[in-house]
Amino acid sequence: MALHGFLDNAFSFKPLSGELPDVEIWALDLPGHGASAPLAMVDGWSITQWLPVLGRLLDELNWERYTLLGHSLGAILAQMLAAFDPRIERLICLDALGPLTDTDDGNLDRLRRNYQQRQAKPGGRRYYATPDALWQVRVGGRFPLSHASARMLSKRGVGLGDSGWYHRYDRRLRQDSAWRMTENQVQALLGRIECPLDLALFEDSPLGRASSVLDGRLGCIASLSLARFGGGHHAHMENPAPIAHWINTLLEPHSSITADSRAQATDLNASGEDET
Repeated sequence: MALHGFLDNAFSFKPLSGELPDVEIWALDLPGHGASAPLAMVDGWSITQWLPVLGRLLDELNWERYTLLGHSLGAILAQMLAAFDPRIERLICLDALGPLTDTDDGNLDRLRRNYQQRQAKPGGRRYYATPDALWQVRVGGRFPLSHASARMLSKRGVGLGDSGWYHRYDRRLRQDSAWRMTENQVQALLGRIECPLDLALFEDSPLGRASSVLDGRLGCIASLSLARFGGGHHAHMENPAPIAHWINTLLEPHSSITADSRAQATDLNASGEDET
């Protein structure tokens, strides 16, 4: 099961799936992304709100064991789930280890801002005259994408209204989170992961260049393997072949290879049900 990154969608795993013909990948749209319904939020949100939604999905599928493949936010969520759910037998994580953090005082400031902004409305959608103009925004974003990757993500993450084309993700995801874990809490959570964790770091991404915080977190994992690849934050889309080879090597002793494997995209709504 594959969990994508923040403001991406299930199609972010299409390049990898094309390089892994003998691995069945179930890639889902996280709430508020792609074709899924928004995450149920009233005022403010934090990453912990995602966990019960994903847990209900695991319950509904009712597989005996799960291997989770996650990128960025999806990797963080996979790690948090593995700390609490014994059905998860392996984590394959791309360019993320633990969530963003804040101090105790910083979290109080977050709560204050959330209170002060209690009547504020999310920012309005931005509309584009053509779908090409829309996906080109991702080419020059915070984590730049090639034209091919940006176009691929946009195929599942755009809508068309009376005012033009727009990014379909839930605009509330752009709001500052109401609460973040402290670094001590993150390290304690990572220390609860009992299954093997295989981590790929991308050399040109912020995490790939990190040092002190990352080193402290790496030391918390009981069963860890670490690999490094060239490329930026979306290296799994831009140059999937070496990463796919690494994943295939990890899975080969544990996988049941089928001749007619496939990649599937699942839409997850706020109640954890499949909308398709």
